This record gives sequence, structure tokens and C-alpha cells, in this order.
Amino acid sequence: MSITLPNYITGTYAVGTERFTVTDDTREEILGPKCGPRKMEVRLFYPVQKDKMAGKERMRLSSQRIEALKKMCMVKELPEGLMSPECYVEVPQAEGKFPLVIYNHGYGGGCAEGNLLLCCELASNGYVVASIGHAYEGAICEFDDGTVALYDKDIKMQNNGVKSFFAQMKLMRMEAEPEKVYSCFDELQKKYMGFMLGRIPEWGKDTLCVVETLKKSYGDRIDFTKGIGATGHSFGGAVAYWLCQYSEEITCGANIDGGVFGDYTGMVMKKPFLQIGCKSSRNFELKPLLATVAPVRFETFEDMTHSGFTDMKFMYDPDSAKAKMMVGRMDGCEMHRRLVNCHLEFFGEYLQKS
Repeated sequence: MSITLPNYITGTYAVGTERFTVTDDTREEILGPKCGPRKMEVRLFYPVQKDKMAGKERMRLSSQRIEALKKMCMVKELPEGLMSPECYVEVPQAEGKFPLVIYNHGYGGGCAEGNLLLCCELASNGYVVASIGHAYEGAICEFDDGTVALYDKDIKMQNNGVKSFFAQMKLMRMEAEPEKVYSCFDELQKKYMGFMLGRIPEWGKDTLCVVETLKKSYGDRIDFTKGIGATGHSFGGAVAYWLCQYSEEITCGANIDGGVFGDYTGMVMKKPFLQIGCKSSRNFELKPLLATVAPVRFETFEDMTHSGFTDMKFMYDPDSAKAKMMVGRMDGCEMHRRLVNCHLEFFGEYLQKS
């Protein structure tokens, strides 16, 4: 596939990676086979010295993950640069400790390796990035014991499908003050999306379980005194907002084009937050502007669609009608540059300078 990827290693460091499983023995799995404890897949990206790369092996996606991503994205093949990105296995982290950023993927189609370019870019600029795969709620999770969790097709994300669809279309076109728009969004989510409301805190628990594992096993590599940043795409971005509201562990957060699901009745945001989105999603993403005493940055990307904020942006011929419909008209390299710069400026202010 002749698609050019952007330069996604622009920082001081090269990027190392490893993958492992985290198990939460306090929660039983209620999805998929509905048995055993809840498990998460974690893909770690971290800074390494560039002169340590000689003879090292680049990461490569497994064949089953490649097939899952191809099916999810409705493409016949993936670019080689996404199947074997510029990050390396079994390489030591650069000396010192680095701030931690958590990344959560979107619901249904995402996975721990669905936004490799952003995660690698953050790591090359001096962050440890833990990208979490949520079992049965993403395209695929692969665990240390060799088992695989594919998306649970029995999940019903919303009820009254037709009515919910038209309610969302009406909200998308609504023109009113942010408080009025958010009130309508809140009514919509409570009426039609009870399941998704329930999953937000569960993904929050997934994330905090991963944080505890990192504290125990990676305390010599991560600078927790800087705080912890959270980001994510779509549902994962909504989880970042939830974590900033409900968890003392998370210092600041970013939401990449995610409707801000969750119950925040009577709550005031006290953490800095970055909201990134496209025009069509704006009315689903206004919550960060309301009831906050912390800095908020709101960035709208022109000529973008929802899936274009992930590596899907680089899976289609950019001149094709399919690309314009699926991932937007904005140039992929320009989108990546802006997305990365937003994150680096934000986390640079609230993690590296803290």
C-alpha cells in the first residue's frame, strides 16, 4: 500500500515498547465468556537512547491483530509502517524517569495499538505511554497466556436504535448556548445510552488498575511526582474526562473527539483539560467548557471526521471518496502534526513543568 506516513519520531528519543497483561482480581468479567477476572492488555511505549538501536528488532503486529484491524477498518491491507512501526522490542529505557500518559482507545473498533503514531510521538518526546486494551470492548486484546479477546457482538451500546439515531442527529444540528446543548446531551445519554454510562466507570477502574500495576513494577522508570496524564480517542477520551473528575491519581486529561458520557451532576472540574474534535461532534463535547475552575483548551479540526483522529487516517488512499467519508479531507500529515502539538503543549505544561 503506497501511503506515506508522517514523521512520528520527532523528539529527542527513539522508542521502545513492550506488551503485558494486567488482571483485576476484584472484578468478574461480565462480557464475552462472562467468567474469570477482568483483564486488560497494555502496550507500553517509552523513551530509549537513539544510539542503542543497532541490531534491535522492530515491533510487529501479530497476524491475528492485523486481520482484526483490517476487518474493523474495512481495508484489504495495512501500510507496512503500521504493521511494523518505528519502535523496538527488548531495548532498555533511557536513563532517568519520565512522566506517564495513559491512552484509552475508542469503543468497539479501537485497540491498544490503534493509535501507534501518537503514542510513539509522545514517547519520543520524553513520556512513558501506557495504551490500554479493554477486553471484549475493542477489536482485539491479546493476553500473556495466549488467549485472545475479540469484540463481544452481543453488546448493545444503546437502546431504541432508530429513536436514538434521530435524537443524535437533532442534537448534532442544534444551535444554542453550551449549557442548553449539554442539558439536551445529558438527557439523550440517560434516555438511550444507559449501557455506555455504566461502562465509563468500569473503564476508569481498568485504567486505575493499570496505574497500580505500573506503580509496583515500573516505579524506577516512571516519574509519578509529575502526576499522570490521560488521553484517548472517542469513548477513551470520555474516560479521560471521567478520570479527571473522579480520580485523584490523574492530574490532567485530553479527549480526542469523544462524546463526554458520564454522570457529573453537581461536580466542578478542577483539573486542566484539552478537548479536541471536529465540527460534527462539537455538541457532544461541550461538557469540558462548563462547571470548571481549571484551564480548558478547546481545539476544532476542520475537514475531519471521527475516525480520522486515529491511525485509520493512514489506511486509505487519501484521494478516494472512502477516505473523505471515513477519515475526513484534512491532510493526514497536517492532522498528525496538529494532534501531536496539542498534546505536547498541553502535557508539557501540566506534566513536564509541574
